[in-house]
Amino acid sequence: MQTGISLKISSDFDRSLWSLPPPSSKKWLSRTDGKKTLEVLYHFEYSPQSFREWQRIASIKIQMQELVPHLVFTDYEPPDEVERVYTIAELGKYFPKFIKFHKPLYPHSKDEYMRSLTFYCQRLYYEKQLHFEAVVAMALHFNSKCGFGYSHREVMRKAKSMFLLDMSEWKVKLTQKELQQAHSKGGHIAAEKKREKSQHKRDEALKLRESGMTLKQIAESLKVSLITVKRWNLPKVKK
Repeated sequence: MQTGISLKISSDFDRSLWSLPPPSSKKWLSRTDGKKTLEVLYHFEYSPQSFREWQRIASIKIQMQELVPHLVFTDYEPPDEVERVYTIAELGKYFPKFIKFHKPLYPHSKDEYMRSLTFYCQRLYYEKQLHFEAVVAMALHFNSKCGFGYSHREVMRKAKSMFLLDMSEWKVKLTQKELQQAHSKGGHIAAEKKREKSQHKRDEALKLRESGMTLKQIAESLKVSLITVKRWNLPKVKK
């Protein structure tokens, strides 16, 4: 997959291009109002290979916006010809500023994955750091650090789904403490649902035990492990 950064600058601000690195490609686009827009592309030699590289691209975009406040990022489409090709590290040398991304609230289970990613996106949104690459970086980090085992395609799909949310509902900026409380509340709800599900299984197991089934048969019937059934301390079968 070919990857890069694509942006557009209104012709009123085209001189700002000189504060950016030499582009891989650039062209003028006509507008209906008679003005022109400059389309600038930076083509990468390879796609990001780690969450750090995805985060590095997000950092580059944030610094580009600081240099040229009126630029707009667009979906990247590889041009037919490029004047130069960058590695992510090479383009990053033009943007040496350290960008601090807030520490996320890690999910403890797959049920918490999307909630944690949403809270992280909400924080990025209010810090004006919300870029697709930043979301992908954390989605990959969650998957790797927490050992969820999602495929790369699944992670990308989850990251893209964040941009389908109605961000206008994010009216209140949450502090780190408030985010932790919201995350904790969601965790308690998930834990309570898990306990209810477990209790329901145990009640079923108790009925099966009273009907004379062995622990192994109960485990197979309820599709749970034998260890789980043993933990329920079911009564012995009456002879």
